[in-house]
Amino acid sequence: MRIFVFQGITVELPGRDDHVPNEFPHLVLELKLRDGSIDRANLLSRESTPCVWEANGFLMLPDITTHFTLSVLADLGEKEPRLLASKELYGPELGDRLGKLIEILLDGHQNYSNIVLKAKVVAANALRRSPGGGPNDINTIIAQLQERASLVADDHPEKPVLLYNLGNALVARFRQLGSLDDLNNAIEQHKVALSLTPDSHPDKPSRLGNLGIYLGTRFQILGDLGDINDAISQHQAAVNLIPDGHPDKPAHLCNLGTSLLNRFERLGDLDDIDNAISQHQAAVNLTPDGHSDKPGYLCNLGTSLSIRFEHLGDLDHIHNAIARLQAAVNLTADDEPDKPQRLSNLGNSLLKRFEHLGNLDDINNAIIHHQAAVNLTPDGHPKKPIWLSNLGSSLLNRSERLRNLDDIDNAIIHLQEAVDLTPDGDPDKPKALNNLGSSLFTRFEHLGNLDDIDNAIAQFQAAVNLTPDGDPDKPKSLNNLGTSLETRFERLGNLDDIDNAIAQLQATVNLTPDNHPNKPASLSNFGISFLKRFKHLGNLDDTDNAIIQHQAAVNLAPDGHPKKPMCLSNLGSSLLNRFGRLRNLDDIDNAITQLQAAVDLTPDGHPEKAKRLSNFGNSLLKRFECLGNLDDIDKAIAQHQMAVNLIPDGRPEKPALLNNLGTSLLNR
Repeated sequence: MRIFVFQGITVELPGRDDHVPNEFPHLVLELKLRDGSIDRANLLSRESTPCVWEANGFLMLPDITTHFTLSVLADLGEKEPRLLASKELYGPELGDRLGKLIEILLDGHQNYSNIVLKAKVVAANALRRSPGGGPNDINTIIAQLQERASLVADDHPEKPVLLYNLGNALVARFRQLGSLDDLNNAIEQHKVALSLTPDSHPDKPSRLGNLGIYLGTRFQILGDLGDINDAISQHQAAVNLIPDGHPDKPAHLCNLGTSLLNRFERLGDLDDIDNAISQHQAAVNLTPDGHSDKPGYLCNLGTSLSIRFEHLGDLDHIHNAIARLQAAVNLTADDEPDKPQRLSNLGNSLLKRFEHLGNLDDINNAIIHHQAAVNLTPDGHPKKPIWLSNLGSSLLNRSERLRNLDDIDNAIIHLQEAVDLTPDGDPDKPKALNNLGSSLFTRFEHLGNLDDIDNAIAQFQAAVNLTPDGDPDKPKSLNNLGTSLETRFERLGNLDDIDNAIAQLQATVNLTPDNHPNKPASLSNFGISFLKRFKHLGNLDDTDNAIIQHQAAVNLAPDGHPKKPMCLSNLGSSLLNRFGRLRNLDDIDNAITQLQAAVDLTPDGHPEKAKRLSNFGNSLLKRFECLGNLDDIDKAIAQHQMAVNLIPDGRPEKPALLNNLGTSLLNR
């Protein structure tokens, strides 16, 4: 006997000269999921024929091979087929031996032609892993499947199976070579296979699910809403066909939830995110504790809740998201390939809660989890740059709270490494450039080194250049570029910078739909740029435009939205500036209303609380100077005192707050 192992599949074969007895029962194939990037729903099938998958750069056969082989062995009288394990590698002759063995085992079997095709698929796998293997193996498989499918009538039960496998083989080649024609062709083959598969067929749900996954892949590439709508329909149909007690039900629920989440991120329809959360929750509920898929379903549920929090600001959602993500991390061993991703998702959610509540424990824990994700990922792994970027972003956020230059310097080191490790054609490159630009921008704000702001602008411009029009991340890159140009204008006074900043921020607003969670912040940043140009040139049109943008931002941000206090504060500041020019009492009254609301909606631990209290106090002081109402000056002093009390000695903003308090006391 000889034992071969390839890509988790264990095969026991006779030796070169061994006689194969009629009762030979030892052809056993076992698949283990090795690559966390493969959706488990893709592997759920009971097809009695070959199916090709690609992972880790190699072609594989999933569980369907085990299912079919065991059914064959049962026909041969084997009641308890043995699962074998070995670390020994297979030889390049495996394909020939396996093919011959199948011929011996299945002599006269009615599905013999299909099984021979299976032997050829496995042979191609073996050759690809062996020194003599080459890239043409998948082409051979596709050609064989196409030829076989062309010879089979549409009403033959084998036809949908062949088309289904042909589609899977085309997807495998698409993942190798990136040709969109292969993905398009695969989707068409799956659609025809589905049309030939009755709803009562046990494999109908898996075929629906795989078509949905491929449509979702094409949506991520082309952004065609028809694809994501169709993907959701396929996943919904698969879910509807499977009873709750079926072991495949959670995986299909998970795929449906993921597709709904993808559409929500494109369109911002709250029904989609609510439905996505419901599907992921159902997947968790139907999966028993101890099941290997439970951590993945918890992670998906937590991520969906975290995204909903970003949109609506409901603290229950971020608390629940963190609880689910922590559970997923706790249930995942350090040597599992999904562990870094789950650590990173948990870190991102902790960062979001820190940005909302300002609790230092959250940002410290976020950094710990992002560092752990980096430590668990070997150099050369395609996701290492993402984990480095997330770690850098968390350090940057802590630096903005604590004014710790070591955090900024470390953030820049990690973010520069992330940029260096990410090739220009990688879709994550613009994000890495944006994060690096943000860290350089923050250091400029602390130290005032012009090299940092120039370098930040260069990174943001590169991110814009690398992001195609229509990409949902394009507005973020444009926003960062506009904000950094605006900051350099404040330092150097070059009108080209502020004009260019306004152009970039206008483009950001134009490209962001009204129901997108980032729209209020985009409008607010656009308004700030007008206000800064107004302060330089004194053109009233600019301050009017600033107020219009800030008012639109406030109107679009629902109560509870994490950016609502910022939008209110910016609107109040713009009204205060116009009051200083025109002395219109309606403006100062409205400014005080907006600034009061901003303070009320900002929790005490939030890093912006002191600044907002001070702005509110300044507005009350302005009205006191105009009308002489002692209530205003008393309230102004109270706001400034609270602002001072919130900031410890030694912080760079403390002197300005003390000065505002002193000015109010002097006026009284």
